[in-house]
Amino acid sequence: MNVHEPDHNSLAIALEGSPVTIFFQTADGRFAWFENQQSVWARKDLVGLSDADVFNGASASAFATAKDDARRSGQPVTLELQTLSSVAADGKDCFLKVTVRPACDEAGRTSGFLCSSVEITEEKIREQTLKTLLMEVAHRSKNMLAMVLSLASQTARSSRSVDGFVRAFTGRIQSLAKSQNAVTDSDWRGARFSELVKLQVTDVVPLGASRIEIAGDDPTFSPSAAVHIGLALHELVTDALVNGALLDSRGTIRIDCNILAQEGSTPVAEIRWTEERRVQPEDAETQKGFSRTVLERVVPSAVNGEAQLDVDNHTVSYRLSVNFTEFR
Repeated sequence: MNVHEPDHNSLAIALEGSPVTIFFQTADGRFAWFENQQSVWARKDLVGLSDADVFNGASASAFATAKDDARRSGQPVTLELQTLSSVAADGKDCFLKVTVRPACDEAGRTSGFLCSSVEITEEKIREQTLKTLLMEVAHRSKNMLAMVLSLASQTARSSRSVDGFVRAFTGRIQSLAKSQNAVTDSDWRGARFSELVKLQVTDVVPLGASRIEIAGDDPTFSPSAAVHIGLALHELVTDALVNGALLDSRGTIRIDCNILAQEGSTPVAEIRWTEERRVQPEDAETQKGFSRTVLERVVPSAVNGEAQLDVDNHTVSYRLSVNFTEFR
């Protein structure tokens, strides 16, 4: 069979139902014919065009190199190519895995190249998506490890005993894990405020949930903001259990989240924790140490906002503003 004039009927029968496209290029780099044209890129109107008319710049150059290598070695060469988006039938990027074989005339001279191709666009998209996800996971893992190291160091400095350190550090790590699970379950989009309150507060004190009032809006916060807001809620509920409203059967807690519009500026989410306690605490953790640092400095810095903590013998009031950039 002359590769310049193939038996197209036989080729069509052989390729029926196959994802493989066969095409021939002349020695001067022009497309001569295609077979199995259900491919999104192989069309009759491409006949006569050059590599630069069909493939992007890098792929056209790589294809030229592959043909030179095949000509010199007499062996097939396989490579991946990307077509121009204007060539693909759906107008989108199209990736191909192409095998190039030299075709020789009766005198043994290379008369062109017989090529087979399979579209691998979906594989390339999955590969790129996986790479992006792995990079994101690596980035978030580094941030989380840095946060854990900081929590360990700061908790150790403010702890009076080994047992105290273990309790405080374990609680903070568990808080991070809960918020991180919520973020992961949402495909890394973030977490809703109501879910953070449930995980960090009401699930922790189911018997005291009737004395906790939750009101306002329910925005979704970014992954980083969700983790830090969860940590703030953990610090507040821990103190409420040890020294505050949840130690006193008559104590109450109100948790509000409201989206506030600001004239001439972007809106913010304002989170308020208002705790009323009837008994005077003996050793309120929120009044000193790293817990206060978390609430007043670490968390607001992470959410590009501001915080204010006011504590007296019968009241704990905490206000945290979250920048609009941390909404989802």
